[in-house]
Amino acid sequence: MHIKPLLRACGRYVLLPLLLVAIGAFAAAAFLLDAGRSANANMEWYGSANGILEEDYVELGGHPQYIRIRGRDRNNPVLLDLHGGPGGAQSGMTHRIARPLTDYFTLVEWDQRGAGKSAGDDSLIPTMSYQRMVDDTVELIEHLQQRLGVEKLILVGHSWGSMLGIGVIQARPDLIAAYVGVGQALAWNPAFDETKRLVLEAARAAGDTDVIESLEALPDQWPDALEDHYFDRIVAIQKPLARYGAGFHAGLETNLMKTDLVLDAILSPLVGLGELLAMLAPSDANMALIKDLQHRDFREQLGTDYKVPVFIFQGERDWQTPTSLVKPWFASLSAPHKEYVAFEDSAHLVINEEAGKYLVELVNRVRPFALK
Repeated sequence: MHIKPLLRACGRYVLLPLLLVAIGAFAAAAFLLDAGRSANANMEWYGSANGILEEDYVELGGHPQYIRIRGRDRNNPVLLDLHGGPGGAQSGMTHRIARPLTDYFTLVEWDQRGAGKSAGDDSLIPTMSYQRMVDDTVELIEHLQQRLGVEKLILVGHSWGSMLGIGVIQARPDLIAAYVGVGQALAWNPAFDETKRLVLEAARAAGDTDVIESLEALPDQWPDALEDHYFDRIVAIQKPLARYGAGFHAGLETNLMKTDLVLDAILSPLVGLGELLAMLAPSDANMALIKDLQHRDFREQLGTDYKVPVFIFQGERDWQTPTSLVKPWFASLSAPHKEYVAFEDSAHLVINEEAGKYLVELVNRVRPFALK
């Protein structure tokens, strides 16, 4: 008999206040997100007399692909940045971290075939090969020569982008003033095998039985890249990296989800969070590319004789593109000029983990080669 008054009281004094609190929290979150994005958009100023800020789609290999060009002075050397992945387009989240580069370089960011704003549809799948990606890159550089009036540019590759980069400089050294491999990737399955070895070694030393059991349960043979459990194997190998600070190191916690990379994604002035998540999700097109990559080892396929200046920026704690593979490869290289720059406090995300050193090394070591 007292149910209705009790329900009315509950609605008035419990549910309604909770609803108002929820609405207020949502409104506050929306306000803060909008304020952060607006602030980041406001800082994207390149309005000096000779500055440049352009977004465009350029047809490469028959497919329109997104590029973003920004810099304070068009007379600066051009730097083409190759993102990782495959499929890890980051043009929507580099507004802050890459902005200091634009004081010294005209920075070109490109969402590669099958990635980000260049994702396309399933018609891309048959075109996804390493050679096609090399050809796309060469076509883009030739476009930038005409568009920006330069003869050569600096090519910087991150992770998968560095695997692509070494193929480009071997194919067309005449286009490149200098090459920088950041977290240099040299092989596909063999690199994951080395990551597994390093993680197992650390797990055994630490007595981490869950990691040991997970990795020892993996079959010796790799499945085909298009099989469902191929990606599961990669996840099993890479998931423990956070525990050992070997994917991201320079933080109080080595959890990638607690880095400024996440904050930059959330507060991007260029794309919404939903679009970013969709851009970073695995796709059939990128899995087709991985199928072409899975058995490749570019230490053998591309040789050791390089015709351009080669710089390697490598995190000393990187087990994702293992430093233990990069150092002997670099030692074997011949090039007109070569330098290995060790980032002592970094794992795989050098530009985020030691951002100041990354900028200084690019400006002092690499930039002069584009001014000659």
